[in-house]
Amino acid sequence: MSVDNFEVKPFQTAESFWEALSPTRPLVEGPHRFIFRGQADATWKLVPSLLRPYQNQCVNSTEQFCPKDLSFLEHRWLEKFMEQLDRVGLTIPNDSAEFRDLIVNPSSAINRLKRNKPIPENSLLNLMAKAQHHGVPTRLLDWTTQSFTACYFAASSALACHKHWNETSQLAVWALNVEHSGLYDDLILHTSPGSTSPHLAAQAGLFTVHPNSLFPTQSLSPQGLEAIFSKQTSPLIKLTLPVFEASQLLEYCERSGFSAANIYPSADGAGKSTLDLINIENAKTAWNTDEVKIR
Repeated sequence: MSVDNFEVKPFQTAESFWEALSPTRPLVEGPHRFIFRGQADATWKLVPSLLRPYQNQCVNSTEQFCPKDLSFLEHRWLEKFMEQLDRVGLTIPNDSAEFRDLIVNPSSAINRLKRNKPIPENSLLNLMAKAQHHGVPTRLLDWTTQSFTACYFAASSALACHKHWNETSQLAVWALNVEHSGLYDDLILHTSPGSTSPHLAAQAGLFTVHPNSLFPTQSLSPQGLEAIFSKQTSPLIKLTLPVFEASQLLEYCERSGFSAANIYPSADGAGKSTLDLINIENAKTAWNTDEVKIR
């Protein structure tokens, strides 16, 4: 069982949180190159969408998956995504006859595990990235090189979850120092071309690739990316903020050009911006009392 050894920096106001994440204020001394990820709940681990349904399984569960099962499932979803791209005439990243055989043949996933390969073949990662940005569960985790983009995602997703808040709920922005990423064998970064998804470039997005070593086994629920660093100095920092400051944080994002309309430069972004306003109003209606005020 891993022990968290990353630094946690708690903040109480959106102002101090915003200032700490300013590109002009380094988070650490010495060499650094941070990437960022915003999450609605500070208690969440760094677990990709493919594994999240299995997070709360216990040792005695009869429905647990092993790495072989999940790798097979991973290929199945990618195969289906590729079929649908074909159906509507959209480009498939790295498309070729050899590539299609790699995806369509599920045994390639099993063979990768037998060869003890920690991650999929590089040729699959751009297809995974495209699938990830269009809602398909993958082993990729989204990150951004822009701290304020991560602030937007943390604030917006927290407000969308306001029905699940309690008085101690916090949102989080994770900061991962990748300056010396080569020192960590299981830390794999992947950057796809901006053309992979219309939103990827606008979000300054990139990915970490969840290695097989963190997949669930018959006696272990999925581990977050932070588990890689459990026995060494962690390059992770988690910055936390009470969710009741999310509205104020979202306002800072809006003023600074990091609204949904900027991050999703399409009609989707206009719709998401409107939903953000609706969520703010609903959260205020549900939570504004003498004890709690949403700013």
